[in-house]
Amino acid sequence: MSIVRATVRLQLHAGFTLYDAARELDYYAALGISHLYLSPVWHAVPGSTHGYDVVDPSAINPALGGEDALRALAAQARALGMGLVLDIVPNHMAAHADNRWWWDVLRHGRQSAYAHWFDIDWRAPLSQGRLQVPVLDRPLDAALDEGALRIDSSGSEPVLRHHDTRLPLAPGSVPDTPAPDLRAVVGAQAYRPLWWRLGDDRLNYRRFFTISSLVGLQVQHDDVFDTVHRLPLALLAEGLVDGLRVDHVDGLADPQAYLQRLRAAMDHAWGQRAERPLLWVEKILAPDEDLPSGWDCDGTTGYDFMDQVGAWLHQSSGEAPLARQWRQSTARTARFSSEERLARREVLERGLRSEFDALLRLVVKHERSAVQPGARLGRAVLSRGLTALLVRFPVYRTYATATTAHDADRQRWDNVLDGVAGEEPEDTALAARWIAARFWQDATAEADLQARATLRRRFQQLSAPLNAKAVEDRAFYRHGVLLSRNEVGSHPDHFALSSRALHTRTQMRASRHPQAMLATATHDHKRGEDSRARLAVLSERPQWWARQTRSLDRRAARLGLALPPPAVCQMLWQTLLGAWPTQGIEDPARFAARIVAWQCKALRESDLFSSWTDPDAVMEQRVQTFIETLLLHPATGSLRNVLEQAVAHVGAAGARNSLAQVALRLTQPGVPDLYQGTEGWDLSLVDPDNRAPVDHAQRRAWLEDRRSWPQLLSDWQDGAVKARLVQRLLALRQARPALFAGGDYQPLHADREVPMLAFLRRHAHDSLLVAVARHTVLQPARQGAALGDSHAAGALLVIPQGTYRNVLTGASLVSDGSPMRLRQLFNGSPVAIYSTC
Repeated sequence: MSIVRATVRLQLHAGFTLYDAARELDYYAALGISHLYLSPVWHAVPGSTHGYDVVDPSAINPALGGEDALRALAAQARALGMGLVLDIVPNHMAAHADNRWWWDVLRHGRQSAYAHWFDIDWRAPLSQGRLQVPVLDRPLDAALDEGALRIDSSGSEPVLRHHDTRLPLAPGSVPDTPAPDLRAVVGAQAYRPLWWRLGDDRLNYRRFFTISSLVGLQVQHDDVFDTVHRLPLALLAEGLVDGLRVDHVDGLADPQAYLQRLRAAMDHAWGQRAERPLLWVEKILAPDEDLPSGWDCDGTTGYDFMDQVGAWLHQSSGEAPLARQWRQSTARTARFSSEERLARREVLERGLRSEFDALLRLVVKHERSAVQPGARLGRAVLSRGLTALLVRFPVYRTYATATTAHDADRQRWDNVLDGVAGEEPEDTALAARWIAARFWQDATAEADLQARATLRRRFQQLSAPLNAKAVEDRAFYRHGVLLSRNEVGSHPDHFALSSRALHTRTQMRASRHPQAMLATATHDHKRGEDSRARLAVLSERPQWWARQTRSLDRRAARLGLALPPPAVCQMLWQTLLGAWPTQGIEDPARFAARIVAWQCKALRESDLFSSWTDPDAVMEQRVQTFIETLLLHPATGSLRNVLEQAVAHVGAAGARNSLAQVALRLTQPGVPDLYQGTEGWDLSLVDPDNRAPVDHAQRRAWLEDRRSWPQLLSDWQDGAVKARLVQRLLALRQARPALFAGGDYQPLHADREVPMLAFLRRHAHDSLLVAVARHTVLQPARQGAALGDSHAAGALLVIPQGTYRNVLTGASLVSDGSPMRLRQLFNGSPVAIYSTC
């Protein structure tokens, strides 16, 4: 086994296969990466660009090269002292014709041997015991009358076809006649094809979020678990893989039981070899939330670290003026929690309606079994109570099971009930309390235990996708106080974090999950890590930014441009500032196309001016025209100049923020993850922009760059300075693995308040000293990304006695244990990193 000391996340697809990954292995080895952390490699829907739409977890995707390619990659990695980490998907599969288990359920319905594989409510209203499949582009009657649904006998077996969608036909359901009655044939199936617009209301299977083409798995069943995990466990047993990442663990019925079972299976597969394989979970934690103590895993995939280090870059005093500007310019609330609550209500009403109705039916059933008719609250009141609970839930979910519940979970419920009582009508509050009582009731009889367990499971499996869909995919696109805080794993109302608070969170993570992943960019991020770092500078200059946006609005209006709605425009100005290339726009048409694509997605996700279900073509075209005129028309050059000057004003400070962020990710306790391509400046937007091809030739060239560290700071715009920092720190991790794997973490504090963070890591006689600056916007722009002496404000820092070497410059630093000037420590760099000689 190769010790996992640093990973690189690679996004695999037909355009970048396992063979392509193998061709870049030598580069990642030279960079100092120990493991390739691969997006799902399992057989997925044809043309999949992400791999989470799995059709067969027991096979490697042939579009990626198949099992031979994976084995070749693993062997080549081993030869270089590296290894692989795989991403597994136990929560869902693709509801696709290539999924043979799903196909069998469609063919045989409840009689299928695989009916229990998928989370299906066969008794849902209007289903008549059939699976509701929302695949039609029009109502069923119209599809039949207009020939959009037909029997296709061209293959090995007849199927029901709707455009490119194929559905099986039950044995004996097609009469051997030249022109069978199509309505009768459709009526004889174990499924009912639905108009896609009815899916949110009529669906009777659990989905991944609101994606009807992804069906929820019941991995708690033995045969489902075994099938999903057989291949990854076999690869572990062979020593071809050193760790697993579990996708969307909150979608599972009982994450703790699942992780205990998976860990035991991994240990059995691994045998007596040393260095237990690592197991991470994709889990979004609220600001005050920790992983449950009983989870047998090595921590999260790093969204919590991304949130914390991002918040640390923000200046808390900037929140109020930025919020005031947003409220005054858009007439929308500046409290994210208000947008969040409204978005949750909307998603429950429409997007997750069928899931909500299924839970409500369960609650109504509980009331009917426990309360006399005259004393019942009834469906309508219970619906309001259930909604009131769900829209206020502060975390993705709790983890109560049939027999166990945690005090922390109970406390969260109590806090939610307090909010309901203080803000909702008395009847709604009474219903919420009644539902909570059923959720937490004492039970001993088997029937009561099962009823309570089902209620707990259904509630918890709804609160998680509701949180994700309403927050990340709706409210984030409505709330624009500062977009750098609208990120997966973050809550914009938690605007900033002090150095002492970051130290505390780091120490807690080090004590509980010392091998947790540390990430600052992912395949799911809303904007790139360096775009966020640049936008964070606005928290230091909120009044300046208010003047810039007013000037941009006025200039655009004077030029005759039709401005988008204020909320759209304010978020667009921030997006342009964050995404503007550091060396200027070399390809204006491509840059404009990226911004247009982001804006279209933002409009539809917000569901205010357009939507995915009902796109407003007029509005979308209006905004597209505005963007293209702004970025491409000769007459708007003066407006572009204003944007370029604004970027120049914050660009160097944003770069310093980025370098601080990189330094913390690569030196704090944990396993740092490098998202593909982010060795250089990452100014990407939301997917698919953040999954663009990587220029590996450029990154190889950076490894050969011979410029000094001060020169790279001066020439910061080309990105080589970031690549050098990544390379030097990964090399240090490679040279001193014990220090990073087992070194302690000791916060260091200057003799006065200075905007920086410093700490010492020690293991045996080996030490690492790290200091990083923040809030540097007032540093002169002519210095580039260098740090002026004035930032240290004459402060002193006590450094343990010893001789240290600057990792970036090679300079020596000798300390006798007495206070040393921070100016000397930083020596013109925003990051100061010293190791003992």
